[in-house]
Amino acid sequence: MATYATVADYEARAAVTLAEPQVSQVEALLEDIAALIRTSVPAGVLPDEGVARAVSVAVARRAMANPGGYRQRTVGQYSETLGEAGGLYLTEAELAALSTNPNGSSGDAAYTVGLRDEGLPGWIPDPADHYWRPW
Repeated sequence: MATYATVADYEARAAVTLAEPQVSQVEALLEDIAALIRTSVPAGVLPDEGVARAVSVAVARRAMANPGGYRQRTVGQYSETLGEAGGLYLTEAELAALSTNPNGSSGDAAYTVGLRDEGLPGWIPDPADHYWRPW
């Protein structure tokens, strides 16, 4: 399955060098994120590659930083509130950025599909080329 980002993209943007267990984990996350993106954008929209790469790395970093998806944790007297939930999800801003075509329209814009069935009896490709002749 094709991904929008690579482990090298992740390492460059996160300013880290990953060891083998994390490399495999990030590769798997990037595959899952690509599937999430493909199923989340509207039909007919192809996300911009640069935006899809940036969003993929951001989602992967979020998942790596908080793999359990906790909002708050407490150990004894120590309590920590995390700014974001972990796991794989797209924020509204990320989904909006992915759902915008480069020409500025979203995938739900109106379009026309021409239909032809040349297999029907009596099909005339262009009526202007055929004149009615009374003989």
